[in-house]
This record gives sequence, C-alpha cells and structure tokens, in this order.
Amino acid sequence: MSCSSSSTEEHKKNDCNEMNTMVNMLQRSIEGVQNSFSTVYSALAKNLKQSLDTMQAMNSVMEQFLLSNIRISTKIEQLDKQKKFIPSLLTVTIENTCRFPVPNMSCILIFEKKGEDKQVIVELECIETTMQEISEPVTVSRHSSSIFANEMQSFTLPPQTKIIEKLLLAPSELLQREIHQYNVKVIASFPSPGTGKILQAEHMFGLYIIDQCEKRLYDNKALFDKNLNRITVNFSPHVLRKLWNVHPSIGLCEELTFEVVWNNELWIFICIKEWIGDERSLVKCEVSGVTLIGTELVMKLVEELKVLGEMEK
Repeated sequence: MSCSSSSTEEHKKNDCNEMNTMVNMLQRSIEGVQNSFSTVYSALAKNLKQSLDTMQAMNSVMEQFLLSNIRISTKIEQLDKQKKFIPSLLTVTIENTCRFPVPNMSCILIFEKKGEDKQVIVELECIETTMQEISEPVTVSRHSSSIFANEMQSFTLPPQTKIIEKLLLAPSELLQREIHQYNVKVIASFPSPGTGKILQAEHMFGLYIIDQCEKRLYDNKALFDKNLNRITVNFSPHVLRKLWNVHPSIGLCEELTFEVVWNNELWIFICIKEWIGDERSLVKCEVSGVTLIGTELVMKLVEELKVLGEMEK
C-alpha cells in the first residue's frame, strides 16, 4: 500500500509540473501575441497619423490654391444725374483663375462707418450681373439675380470665368442729411472640397465722401463767384483727372473749374490757378463753396482730396 500511495503522489506531482509548464508556455504565447498586436497597433496608428497629416496638408494646399485663384476687385464710377440722388456706381468683379469650378459660392457686402465698429444699412440696386470667360470677355451670359441679394443664395463660378455685378449705392444716411466715409468689405465664401470648411476670400476698399457726390467740369471761370470766401489748396492733377473722368485728350488748363455737388445742399468749386512743384506735379487751386449744412463738410472734402493725392504717389 505504501508503494502504491507513493506512486500515485509521484504521478500527481508530474501532472502538476506538466500543467505549470503548459500554463507558463501559454502565458508566454499570450504575451508574445500581445506584444505582436501592440507592435502592429503602434505601426498602424503611426501610419494612420501620417496619412491623416498628409491628407490635412493636401487639403490645406488645395484650399490655399483655390483662395489664391479667387480674385476680387471693385471700381466706383461717376453716374449721370439720376431721378433720385445716387451719384455712384459700384462694379464688383470676382474671378476664378484656376482650372477647377468653385461650387456653392455666396457673397456679401459689409459697410461700416469709418472710425466706428458699426455696420450701416446701404440700399443696393443691382442693374446688371454678367458672367464672362476671362480669356474671351466677349462671351457674356446673364446671371438670373444679384449675387448679393441673399446670403443663403449660392452659385457656381466656373473655371477661368469672372462674374461682374454693377450696383447703385444709396447709404441710408443720405436720407438723414449726413455724409460719411465708409469701409467696405466684399466677402466671397465657399466650402472646401476636402473638408467642407467654409473658406473666405475678402477684398476691402473705401467709399469716400467724394464718391458720394456729383462731380461736374466747366471751363468757365464765371461760375467762380468773387463774393465767396475761398482758400488756396494744392491738389494732385492725377486725382482731379481720375475723379472727374477727364479725358486724356483734355488738358488741365488754368481757370478750369471742378464742381462738387451733394444732394442740392452743398456746392464746392475748385478752380485751377497754376501748375507748381517739381515737374509740374501739383496744381494750385482756389476752393470756395456754398453750403446749407455747414462748412465742416467742405473742409472734410478738401482734406480727402489731399489724402487721395498722397495715396497716388
């Protein structure tokens, strides 16, 4: 019996050793598999991050490429006398110079009084909206409505194409016998083709007091009333020629008179007296005015013309 009992215990001990060996082997195998999975996961995560970084970089490059090919420009022109006082025509041009269409584009115009962080209401009357191929501007198609009519309204700007809109401007302050300078921003928005993020191309310009006035040109100095108070100011002849649309064939001669009219409440007369400065770069002028709304606006206009002359240099 003692021999049999000893043999049984020996077998149990051997079985226990074998079980421990199997458990140890299984544990090492599991650890090996875990290490392998950890290595694979780390490599996969690294590859995914690299792919994500590459995709983000590609999206960023594509977005910058699209934005750099959206070009916005503006021009303010003198209008012939209207039934109501709207002397300025604003032309906004948005070009897509790349070879890809830009879908779902929307546009807004924001007006702020200069020196104030405050938007103002400006009546915009669209008189024409057209699309043209950049390389063949004679190819014109009419757009159904103003691109600024509704912020939620969108359109597709085809490749190598520009859209041109002409707007009559009527700041609401005109009805209140006030006149101000405005900072104006044109914003063209469209979604990124890669991420859907809204991209914005912007263009800023100034709407000056002189842009909101009627401008007339006379070669008759008799308009210049001798009884009016006057000051002598030096102006840039280039600015006078540009703002009054003086044809290149017409010389700026002495006694030529430039008139500024605002809403039949302000009349300013600028009469050339002589050319001065190095290479005749300036014209000495006599300025006088008749106003129903105070002389402050006269001086603002004079300073504005001088500043515009400095900006042209």
